[in-house]
Amino acid sequence: MSELTSTTAAPRNLAKTFVAMMWLGGTRGLGLLWTVVLIHQLGIGSYGLYGMAGAVTGLAGPALDNAFNVRAIRESEERFVAERTTRFLVALSLIVVGSLLISFVYFVGFGLIVAGGENMFNVVKSRLIRDGHPDKAGRIDTVKQATSVLAGCVYLVVAHAPTLLIASLMYCTPYVAAVLLSIVIVGKQRPAIPGPPRLIAALTGEMLGTMAYFQADVLFLAWLTDSTVVGYYTLASMVVVSVVSVGQAFAMTYHAPLRHADGALSAGPPLKYTLGLAAAGGILVLLIGVGLLISPAPTQLAVTMMVMSGFAALRIVSWIFQVILYNQRRDLLRLTAAVALVPLKFGLIAALVSLGSVGAGISSTVGDAVLLAVFTFALYGRKRSDGSEIHSSAYSGKDET
Repeated sequence: MSELTSTTAAPRNLAKTFVAMMWLGGTRGLGLLWTVVLIHQLGIGSYGLYGMAGAVTGLAGPALDNAFNVRAIRESEERFVAERTTRFLVALSLIVVGSLLISFVYFVGFGLIVAGGENMFNVVKSRLIRDGHPDKAGRIDTVKQATSVLAGCVYLVVAHAPTLLIASLMYCTPYVAAVLLSIVIVGKQRPAIPGPPRLIAALTGEMLGTMAYFQADVLFLAWLTDSTVVGYYTLASMVVVSVVSVGQAFAMTYHAPLRHADGALSAGPPLKYTLGLAAAGGILVLLIGVGLLISPAPTQLAVTMMVMSGFAALRIVSWIFQVILYNQRRDLLRLTAAVALVPLKFGLIAALVSLGSVGAGISSTVGDAVLLAVFTFALYGRKRSDGSEIHSSAYSGKDET
């Protein structure tokens, strides 16, 4: 796809992105409703156990699925359908293991069931994501969340003496449908592993580094400060992550042309649209922070939100660049960046601990500035003397590993 065609397609892709964000908003709103009902009916202690299960899900699910996710975007149709079968089997294994453990170690068992269930829905959505339809994939997520919340909330409200275990199993209702749909989608296709072991390790390690960057910092901040500071930072992070998801959705609309062009920049999102989305996202978070500042909300929360407006703008761009790097097969580059940023961010949090959540927000922003600098140099820094792109083996269809 030429640059002109890519630019011409941008308004249509922005419309699809907007629809995807509307579905995402519905999904997150339903998640908030589930949280409120769960705490009201079972208490904060049960929610704490539920949160521990969420940590298990966040660690196991994305890491085990990342190799399939990345390769589903860029590989041939033959490899895609074969690896999708293996993706289904891995997700099913997580559900089975979690089902066996949930009666003995609740948070581990439930965490694995949800990890497997979410990865099973990734199998269901894989064709839509591969072909660049975040709006349709988002609709599936919202329907899934609505079903989970409805089943769980009805049980919690109607049951005479509801328990966390049964409520959690009711929440998992949509995963049964996902398994059945995946069986139909996969059919009789023989499985294949998602690349050689070194590549799988790189893609898995990249996601582990990313999860540590996004989630382990909260635990580190809690160790250094107190729950109030962590609460401010967590709330600001939740808002920012919701906003920056626009970058992922917009990049997804270019999956097909980027795959066919081996990640050529001209086939991806036009830079002016990428920067426009980043500016809009950053300004939105900044305005939220300003609104909090002039409201009765704690000043530390407001300033943290304002500081993280920079993080929002940077992360929107870096997530779009990351999708281009997926298709250029620059896997070791992304792995190195993801892992190296963890000690940098933790060191900054420790150095700025006296600033509380504001210091954590500064750390996140600085870390993402470094990440974007690495991605920018990788994409735009390697030019010939005549200004044209260098097409190395990273662009030739061969994995970097």
